[in-house]
Amino acid sequence: MRGITAFLLALASIGIFVAAAFYSCGKKGNGSMYLGSVGVAALLLGMAAFVLAMFSLREENSFKLFPYLASFTSFFSVGIWAALYAAGFLLA
Repeated sequence: MRGITAFLLALASIGIFVAAAFYSCGKKGNGSMYLGSVGVAALLLGMAAFVLAMFSLREENSFKLFPYLASFTSFFSVGIWAALYAAGFLLA
């Protein structure tokens, strides 16, 4: 059950990234501080999904598809958010 929850949280984080990217492109890069706050919240959501996925991998007697999917997806989510913030700090 934790694996499915972690997978859905990671998908939500990626969905927020896509929505924020489209919104930011529509505003020609001039997003408000609310957009940045949503980004930080989505990064924390991805981190929570990653921790939950790691705990779900340790569960015994469970089907391991969703814990592995959640691990990969949450790692990808945290990676794209971290890369976005790193690029923002380095290019600003």
